[in-house]
Amino acid sequence: MAHDYHASIADIKFNPRTQSLQVAIKVFTDDLESALSKRNKTKVSYDPASETIKQQLASYLAATMKFELAKGKPLKQRFVGSEEDADVVWMYFEVPVQQASLSQLYIQNTVLTELFDDQMNIVNLDYKGEMHSMLLQKSDTSKKLSF
Repeated sequence: MAHDYHASIADIKFNPRTQSLQVAIKVFTDDLESALSKRNKTKVSYDPASETIKQQLASYLAATMKFELAKGKPLKQRFVGSEEDADVVWMYFEVPVQQASLSQLYIQNTVLTELFDDQMNIVNLDYKGEMHSMLLQKSDTSKKLSF
């Protein structure tokens, strides 16, 4: 079923105990399948139990969502999993920052911008109880937050 708008929502929470960013990103299932199919040059159908799909999701997220404490030094991600909810997929990953507090964070989000010129990626970051929200688009894919 086609939909008229192209958007993703990323909810990020900084966990000072584990010194990591906990990321949950929601995208439409059909858009995700299209992106994975294009990237892997073969028809991909979402299946949360498939090890191949898990690897493809982890690879896609690592390529399209980047977090940096210092410009040009992307942090590693650890894919946690995904789940389908009606016509959307939630994907989860963790980004170890190895710091109990942050002074700044660069966030880049190009999820689905390779498919849609009008793609909107909403990013909500909960840092120590304070919410920081941003809208990233194809023409403006990254922002710097200072705390």
